[in-house]
Amino acid sequence: MSKLVLGVDGGATKSHLAVFDSSGKCVASETYGPLNHEVMRGSYAELEERLTELLPRVVKSAGATIDDISYAVLGLAGVDTDAQQVLISNIISKIGFKNQMTCNDAFLGVPAGCPNCVGICAINGTGFKHAAIDNSGNAVQTCGLGIFTDDLGGGSWYGNRAIGSVYNEIYKLGRSTIMKDMIFELLGISRREDYLEVLTEKLETGNIDRVALNSITFAAAARDDAVALGILEESAEQYAGAIARLIMDLDFPKSKPVYVALAGSVFVRQKVKILQEMIAMRVDSALDSQEVIYTELDAPPVVGAVMWAAQKAGFEFDIDKVKAELNIVL
Repeated sequence: MSKLVLGVDGGATKSHLAVFDSSGKCVASETYGPLNHEVMRGSYAELEERLTELLPRVVKSAGATIDDISYAVLGLAGVDTDAQQVLISNIISKIGFKNQMTCNDAFLGVPAGCPNCVGICAINGTGFKHAAIDNSGNAVQTCGLGIFTDDLGGGSWYGNRAIGSVYNEIYKLGRSTIMKDMIFELLGISRREDYLEVLTEKLETGNIDRVALNSITFAAAARDDAVALGILEESAEQYAGAIARLIMDLDFPKSKPVYVALAGSVFVRQKVKILQEMIAMRVDSALDSQEVIYTELDAPPVVGAVMWAAQKAGFEFDIDKVKAELNIVL
């Protein structure tokens, strides 16, 4: 049996697992439910039960045993602290994986979107998170803990700020914004007295969602609305600060460009790219002639787990081939 690598992207709702051989061919894969201990009633004990059943099964479906795995990389949501990383890594070792790395799933964006598994992944989707792998192999994650890390972005943050800005205008002498007319039209109202009543009812019943409200902020910014632009500037300052801080603190020499993979629905799916432009401008102003290259992540995170595992195992994989292999099975 040729040596294999295992890559796992474990999320709060869905997970992907893939086994590749040393030639870069996918020999087994599986889509699974949540692998985030924070959404499980049994927490770490339930996670251990699931992984103990799941991981050997996936390896067995490749016609192999755990001893055939040269290296495994598991990126799991909910691995936010060193203590969590150690605890879950010990579970993986207990199952039988001798050579493995367990990390937060944000790290997977680096090998999935940056050459040679070196760079930074900035996430603006369900959450706000940054992860970096530098030229010395140091892996560092920042942000992602909401108010504790002053995260201004991710999830419904932009929509919530739009809601509040409209309320400020109509009830607090706040600045005028075209988002008022846009949200009123979405709600089908004309009177300010109906604003909160209809808004909360439609959100609670699912007749509108916060993603639509996020889009209103970006659409208004594209029309040079000062309030909407101010919301994006708040978020851009936080993202740029986190990116620049990682570049300053880690082994990213000025002689080499730093690659930043932008991941998550807000970065990738929003057609208005003003936020990205604001971030790049602020990073440039914070750094002294450091070249930074931005890309939007177009690969599923499990690609990053496979690429990182291959690098650790000493295999040379072509990322486009890995993407093609996984597009067939996922």
